[in-house]
Amino acid sequence: MDCRNEGCTQPQDEDIMDIPLDDPAANKAAAKIQAGFRGHMTRKKMKDDKPREEKQREQK
Repeated sequence: MDCRNEGCTQPQDEDIMDIPLDDPAANKAAAKIQAGFRGHMTRKKMKDDKPREEKQREQK
């Protein structure tokens, strides 16, 4: 059944539940994805904070 053209009776999240949560390979992959995302957010925050630090140095 194609859900784009017809009404879906099953939720789209059903595929997510097929991942075994106790699988070491899945846990390792999840940790790697999370670490990459945390690094991305940290770099983004540092980039946003950098102009403020430079302005504070100029005012001193």
